[in-house]
Amino acid sequence: MTTPQALVLPALNARWGRWSVVLHWASAAIIVGLATAGFVMTSEAPDSSLRLLLSRLHTAFGITLMVATVVRLVTRLRTGKPEPLPMAPLHRRGVAFVHASLYAVLFGLGASGALTGALSAWPAYLRGTLERVPQLEQLASREVHEVLVFTLGVLVLLHVGGVMVHEVRAGGALRRMVPWLGSSRSTPGKDAR
Repeated sequence: MTTPQALVLPALNARWGRWSVVLHWASAAIIVGLATAGFVMTSEAPDSSLRLLLSRLHTAFGITLMVATVVRLVTRLRTGKPEPLPMAPLHRRGVAFVHASLYAVLFGLGASGALTGALSAWPAYLRGTLERVPQLEQLASREVHEVLVFTLGVLVLLHVGGVMVHEVRAGGALRRMVPWLGSSRSTPGKDAR
C-alpha cells in the first residue's frame, strides 16, 4: 500500500552526472599536480632545467584547471545537481560556504597566477629566452598566489573531512561522486534514479 507521503515525494536523483564526476576528479588530480610542481619547482635552483620544465607544466595545467573550472560550473548550471543529502541546516550552510570558497579560491589562484605572469618576465622564462627564473617574490600577486595555495589546502581538507563525517554519520556522500561505488539512496526508503 502506498502512503500519502510516498505519493508526494518523488524518487531522488542521488548521484552527480557523469561529466560532473569526471571534471571533479580531473580537477582534483590537477590541483595535486599543480601544488606538487609548485613546491618542487620553487625548491630547485633558479637555472635548473627541472625548474623550467615544472614551471612550464605548472603554467599549462594552471590554465587547464581554470578552463575545467569554468566548464564544471557551466555543466552544473545546465545539468543541475542531485537532491541534497539530509543534514542539519548549519551543516548545509557550511557545505555551501566551503564549495563557494573553493570556486572563489580557484579563480583567485588563476587570476593571481596570470597577473604574476603579466607583471614579470615569466613568459620569456617559459619560452627559454631567460636562463634563470625571474625574481617574483617582490610581486604582491605572487604573494597572494602563495596564500591562496595554502587557503585551498585548508578548504580541500574541510571538504574531504566533511564528506567523511557525513559518510560515517549517515552514508551516501561518497556514492554521489565515486563512480565505482554505485547508486545510493539519498533518503531512507526512497529509490534513487
